[in-house]
Amino acid sequence: MTKQNDDDRLIEFLRQHRPSVPPVAPDLEDQILQAVAASDVKHPRRRLLWVLPPAIAAGALIAWVGYQILSPPQVPKIAVDPASVEAFLEDNWNAAIGETPEVTPSGPNGSDWLLEASNE
Repeated sequence: MTKQNDDDRLIEFLRQHRPSVPPVAPDLEDQILQAVAASDVKHPRRRLLWVLPPAIAAGALIAWVGYQILSPPQVPKIAVDPASVEAFLEDNWNAAIGETPEVTPSGPNGSDWLLEASNE
């Protein structure tokens, strides 16, 4: 109940101390209409001109990015010796199926020690 009592006291205070309403100018409506007529009505077009260049730039950027994403990548052509490609494929094939290539004996410092160690 005290809340309602406080609200009533506030309302009564505001009523007693409200300011007086200023007098209305007799030609206020005419002043408003003259101000509207004198103002520049072309503001929306000026605003459109500011929006147009960034919109064109954004559209061009989106088109360029879309082209870059959707176009197939350019694969560089590399000149490769066919003999080295064939040797590479043979080595990989042999390693994949577990075969070891034939190694010619190369003496005491060569790679034939690995074959001798695996035969023992």
